[in-house]
Amino acid sequence: MGRYTDIRRGVELNAALTKLRAYEDLTRAQKQAAYKAQRGTSVKVKPNKVKGFVESFNLAGRIYLPVRLLSDTQSGNTDITTLVREAAATTGRTIAVGFTVPQGGVLLDGLTGFKAARFGVVKRGAAVADNESRVTDIQYARYDNKSTSSPFGSQQAGNEAYATAVSEIKDIANVKTFLASEGNRIYFAPEII
Repeated sequence: MGRYTDIRRGVELNAALTKLRAYEDLTRAQKQAAYKAQRGTSVKVKPNKVKGFVESFNLAGRIYLPVRLLSDTQSGNTDITTLVREAAATTGRTIAVGFTVPQGGVLLDGLTGFKAARFGVVKRGAAVADNESRVTDIQYARYDNKSTSSPFGSQQAGNEAYATAVSEIKDIANVKTFLASEGNRIYFAPEII
């Protein structure tokens, strides 16, 4: 049995459930149209990507794996793409194509299932006027946020622990300045092999 507060919301929740079921009955095209209508003029970050390499955290030895890195020729949303690109490239955590493989290093291409560690940022945008859920018509606080991320690996000296790399990226002055703005946040995803 629910709490009294849950019971009192029964009529409101039943109305939301009815709207949810009506939304679920829409075709995929109708759902996408509803999303686009609500999204309005918001523009997603479309990063330019170039081929590069990262050194693995988890493989033994100096193993370099191919990844797609943020290009320095980005146009639009350059504040966050530059922040992420520069933070990931600090002390050689990302490497451009054509680098000289160090003695004993190996370029490993085609490793199935590999996902490089990622550093990403979410920049809080302006509050969106249309805050109504397109599914239930309930009001929510929404912002026109922008986000992007980049792979990173062990620094070029090799044998760096993932936790050390995360800690050093968090300590970069530009990252701390970015986090000082309300609503801005960063995130990390570990390497998967």
